[in-house]
Amino acid sequence: MKKFSFFALLLIASAISFSQPITNTTSITKTDYLQKSKNQNTTAWVLLVGGATFILAGELIGNSKESTFGDAGTGVIMAGLGVLSMIGSVPLFIASGKNKRKAISMSIKNELAPQQLNRNFVYKSIPSLTLNISL
Repeated sequence: MKKFSFFALLLIASAISFSQPITNTTSITKTDYLQKSKNQNTTAWVLLVGGATFILAGELIGNSKESTFGDAGTGVIMAGLGVLSMIGSVPLFIASGKNKRKAISMSIKNELAPQQLNRNFVYKSIPSLTLNISL
């Protein structure tokens, strides 16, 4: 009886751990893309300005007249981190622009759709989400 419960528990644990997660099928709206673009743009600017500040601080620390070898090393490390931060802002600017273009290309408008009414086809206006994809 103990072996059965152990194997049953093992089977249940493996089924749970290897099962695929349930995905949420919510659609991304225009406002979601705009908010994502705004957040990425803000982060990119923080990285860019912060990187420039680190480069300037590293230069000031490393090039002072009283600086020792350790101070110069600290300045080089700070300047290097600033350069990496500025390089890291570039992909965020690019992603922000892509998300902004996606948001601009999405719009909600009324489309005419044929519907059958008493053996006749009539065109009724229904709200629809359009997404323009340029190829």
